[in-house]
Order: sequence, then C-alpha cells, then structure tokens
Amino acid sequence: MHKSARSVWAGAVIALGIVGATAPNATAAVTAHPSGCHYEVPSGKWGSVAQCTQNNGGSYRANVTCKFTDGKIAEFDGPWKKTGRSFAYCQGDSRALYAGIWTKST
Repeated sequence: MHKSARSVWAGAVIALGIVGATAPNATAAVTAHPSGCHYEVPSGKWGSVAQCTQNNGGSYRANVTCKFTDGKIAEFDGPWKKTGRSFAYCQGDSRALYAGIWTKST
C-alpha cells in the first residue's frame, strides 16, 4: 500500500505530539473547609466560642446547645467568620451544655 507524503507527515506530527492543544484558562479558586478549629463552652456557660487557624477559603461559625430552666433544649448559632472568633449565645435563662462548630467551603 502506497502512502502519500502528506499522510506520512500527518502521522509523524501526531506521533511526536507536535500539534499543540490549548486548555481553557481556569480562574476559579479551589476552596476547602477550615482546619485547625477549636470550640468550647467558656466558664459561666453563657454560650460557646469557635475559631479556626486556617480558613482555606472556607468559613466557620460557633454552635451551642443550651438548656432552659424548664428543661427545654435549643441550639443557637453564631455568625459565619473567615478569621477571628465566632460567638454563639444562649438565650433567656438557658445555660450552655455543649459547644460545636459548623464549617463550609465558601
């Protein structure tokens, strides 16, 4: 079988990878959940405090589970933060039972 010079050249170009291809320019940043997080119920049991050392592009907020004097249990959340401490406060006559933290990748 006879191959034309053009087909031989095209085969060589493909085999050697001479034909370049361009990829789209990705500009979106990859984000992840925060890391190095710590949360606690401070003395006085008024609520909880949460903080993360690395936000990794994500956010975090404090969560607290509180018990009222009539025995009811409720959860309250602090504001979303990227740096610093997030505080979640018990309401009314309730006192903190447990501290927690919520994280998200944005």
